[in-house]
Amino acid sequence: MFKRRLIFTGLMSLGMSGLVGLFITIVNTGIDEDLAMRWLKAWGLAAPIAWFVAFSLAPFAEKITNFLMKKI
Repeated sequence: MFKRRLIFTGLMSLGMSGLVGLFITIVNTGIDEDLAMRWLKAWGLAAPIAWFVAFSLAPFAEKITNFLMKKI
């Protein structure tokens, strides 16, 4: 279960931080020839933080999800 959570949260956090980082970079700085470098720099900073937060919160999110599923 640990290995699965490690891989799952890693993949989800990479995708989420990448897309959110791209969106925020475009909103804040616009689209030009330097967009890719600014985005990759922002993503490089955000991805490890997103993974740590996702991995840390996953057990709590799973408990809340299980609780809500019983109520539905």
